[in-house]
Amino acid sequence: MPSPLWIFGTCLTIVALGMLVWKGGWPERQAAGGLFLAQLLSAWVDHLVLGQFRWAVALISLGLLALLVRLSLRYDRWWLLFAAGAQFLALSTHVSSLVGPDALTWSIVTTRMVAWVEIMVLALFGVWEANAAPYARSERLKTSALLNYRDIRS
Repeated sequence: MPSPLWIFGTCLTIVALGMLVWKGGWPERQAAGGLFLAQLLSAWVDHLVLGQFRWAVALISLGLLALLVRLSLRYDRWWLLFAAGAQFLALSTHVSSLVGPDALTWSIVTTRMVAWVEIMVLALFGVWEANAAPYARSERLKTSALLNYRDIRS
């Protein structure tokens, strides 16, 4: 039977990603896609290691960091900036697994789990931000107006 921590993390991930897709704007949907792919692909390539270094998972983590940084620079969303910071923390644990002894393994795993939960909580905040923040609503209105203008011209 799975541990209560695993059940909590899985439920939080499902709720957060679902809310990002359902209630979020375009940046939230892009982030949800990246987060989902990172979760899925990390499980598939977890067995690819060099010593203690999970190089394939580290590359996926780097890709997710690049996506979150790109989104945070492109869109006016605070949650994306903080999520990129949490992802940077998760990425740095891969480097520490190269230099740290085996005794640090559980510390590294725990840090990654905490960073993932932090990103999921930030994603829930992002759903609120996309719907409540005036700067996010104005962006949504601009996109809607542009789409309506294209429909009228057609």
